[in-house]
Amino acid sequence: MNEYSLILPGLEESVAKCRPDLRHAQLVQTLARFPALEGTTLRATRGGDGSIYMQRRKVVRPDGSVEHEDHEAWLEEQLRVDGGNAKVTYARLSQQGYRLSRCDITRLHLACDRGGEDQADFLQVDVDLCDDRVQCALFRGYYFDEPRTLRDLVDFAEGEAVGEDQRTPISVRYELRRVIDVAKFVDLAEQLEEQQRANLRAREYVVTLGDGSKKTQSHADLDPGFERFRSKTRRLFDDWRASSAGRAGARFCEHWLLQFSDWTDPSSRTRYLSVVPLWTFSQKLAEVNARSGDVYGLFSKLQTIDRRVEVPFAWFFYMLHGNRVHDGAGERVLEAAEGGLIVLPEHDYRVLRNWADRRYGF
Repeated sequence: MNEYSLILPGLEESVAKCRPDLRHAQLVQTLARFPALEGTTLRATRGGDGSIYMQRRKVVRPDGSVEHEDHEAWLEEQLRVDGGNAKVTYARLSQQGYRLSRCDITRLHLACDRGGEDQADFLQVDVDLCDDRVQCALFRGYYFDEPRTLRDLVDFAEGEAVGEDQRTPISVRYELRRVIDVAKFVDLAEQLEEQQRANLRAREYVVTLGDGSKKTQSHADLDPGFERFRSKTRRLFDDWRASSAGRAGARFCEHWLLQFSDWTDPSSRTRYLSVVPLWTFSQKLAEVNARSGDVYGLFSKLQTIDRRVEVPFAWFFYMLHGNRVHDGAGERVLEAAEGGLIVLPEHDYRVLRNWADRRYGF
């Protein structure tokens, strides 16, 4: 259990009982019945196209019943039956008509906005839609070499794909992954970064100068301004609030959700929390080439993004993500604004200027 996850008694079981449908209506209704999750809405989906799936596969008998929930564990058991002889195990099992399933996953990202000035004050609910179906025969039909070990059996386990009419469903179900209190996550990320900055403040470096002499310098000497801004996780929400996006009344969690990372370095025991933004806009956005054309054409393309997602200054946050808009766009817009070629609202100019002074992104 961590400091930012919300545990609601009965939630996991209630999610599992929901009947999957195309709009996930029953799931959303079920979540909204919990007092802490009133107003929860589906914001984004990822996967569902075969790009996300479980490594673990079920072993399916010829009659369609499940022999084992985990093909790797089952193969290990079968290898022991044959005294560790992988060749015998392969020959025996490959004649019995076993098949393997594959569980494709659609990631559902939902949000419950608590409102208020802090744009991070929302709950993010992540649910997996797991579609487990028969996918292939057990074992390939031929090998360049005979299997000798358990690893060989596992590597050779995925055989020829079955026909579409044979991809019978084993189970289609929802699984609750987590409920994250985003405000708590952001607060903790900032606290941990402050600890890391304190360590950097105390650090000294011996630098060899051009004439061969040595000089002791602090981290601030080598990286001036490293403490000027807050952590990039916090800056993301602060910049939304300060810019035209937040000033126009747009809520961050209506347009972006997050991937979360909580990792501890095993050698230093330093803990790192970070996020990667996920846009919720469901239509395709063209990538903006920041280097081509004049700045007026570039700025027009950026404003097209704003109009399409219906959020002013939205392009800046797509630039932080880096997939549709590259940081060269920010450089050119800032240069043009300071040169009087284009006009930005003062609050947007200030956000862009601060970004240029100490860049961050995801």
